[in-house]
Amino acid sequence: MNVLDRARIEWAVLSYDFWLDLRGTPWRRRRDLRAELRANLRDASARSGTRAAVDALGSTRQMAADAQAVDPARPRWTAGVHSGFGALMLTLLGALIAATAWADGVLSADPTGPVSGSVTLLPGSALEYAPVGDGFALSYSTGWAPVVVGLVVFVVVARPWRALTGARVPVAR
Repeated sequence: MNVLDRARIEWAVLSYDFWLDLRGTPWRRRRDLRAELRANLRDASARSGTRAAVDALGSTRQMAADAQAVDPARPRWTAGVHSGFGALMLTLLGALIAATAWADGVLSADPTGPVSGSVTLLPGSALEYAPVGDGFALSYSTGWAPVVVGLVVFVVVARPWRALTGARVPVAR
């Protein structure tokens, strides 16, 4: 089995784990289900090839629904981490685009001395431009806003307060 085959199997296993986490499956149960899927995919790939084995799985979302009923009382840690990281990256990308636009505006003004400013939508950000010889120096600090956005999205999606409350909602299977 080559690296690409292993990557296909692990991608399918990670997708399955993500959907299990969204359904509120406990970590130990998810670990067992992941190991079972990984072993089954390795056996099937030895018989018919990895691509055919992974394609034969169908929807990992449906597999997770068949394996575990939704438990609304459990936090969704994996989904929270993925969503929070995605929000952080999107915010940082927006900050980079805004800083590029700011720098373009400063360069269009062709200042003779240093210029400093910030991005309005990113509190705590700081940009500085300084002409240096035949070129210029530009520094940028994104501030605390991207981290806060990532943490807020993590908390909203993961629902960590559910781990602190001992009440469990019985789920019919």
